[in-house]
Amino acid sequence: MTIPPEVLFHFLKKIHNDFQSLTEVLQFDKWHALHRAIITLYGSIFELTGSCITLIDKEQIIGVPILLRSILEGYIDLLNLVHDANYGYHLEASLLKEWLKLLDEAKVGNNEFLTYLATIPNQTIDQLKCKYKELKKKGYKPLAIEEKFKRAAMYKEYRSIFNMLCCDSHNNLRSLFTRHITQEYPDDFSIVIYKASTPKDSAMHVALIADYFLKATEVLHDFLKSPVRDKIALYRSELDRLGGEASSVTI
Repeated sequence: MTIPPEVLFHFLKKIHNDFQSLTEVLQFDKWHALHRAIITLYGSIFELTGSCITLIDKEQIIGVPILLRSILEGYIDLLNLVHDANYGYHLEASLLKEWLKLLDEAKVGNNEFLTYLATIPNQTIDQLKCKYKELKKKGYKPLAIEEKFKRAAMYKEYRSIFNMLCCDSHNNLRSLFTRHITQEYPDDFSIVIYKASTPKDSAMHVALIADYFLKATEVLHDFLKSPVRDKIALYRSELDRLGGEASSVTI
């Protein structure tokens, strides 16, 4: 980073605070499937950003990249939705696929965690299966995450940033060693719990969170033709001046 990490973190906290009031001017139709999807996606990006801020403030940064992965995936879906409303059918197909997996498992009858789902009538399940088949017949299948990134023209991010964040989410050895091993001497090391951290340790993640949160805000307000788009553009200018955009991050 070219600026002190504390400065960029202050900016992240600032936009998280300022953007809360800006959501009050948004006008949308909650009964419209597309509007409902983009608003709830943005809501999750917003709250996940707040959770990251809390963890960094408390120096509990181990969870930050895991939440950042969800922020990035949310932004990818949001971007694809506003560019192509039919993308929502792919999300619906994914929803049905995952529900049907649970319902089929519940009907086997030997999974105590799914006892309630086992009571759902077969007729209801058949209706869901029929709807799922219809979507797939029309070409709307659940999309792999790689395909989602390609559609959003962010394949480079998939091959780099997303790879890094997945390692943290899946407890890859690369992440485990980074979290818990401290090299004290050239020929010795310690394994620690709650490894001490500094603002510099989370600087890369702060830059990514700030950029994707701001981008999601720009996309949403542009899509809904918000009256505060010019105000949001000022925050983009400030982030660009700070050099905190995602394209400046080096892993």
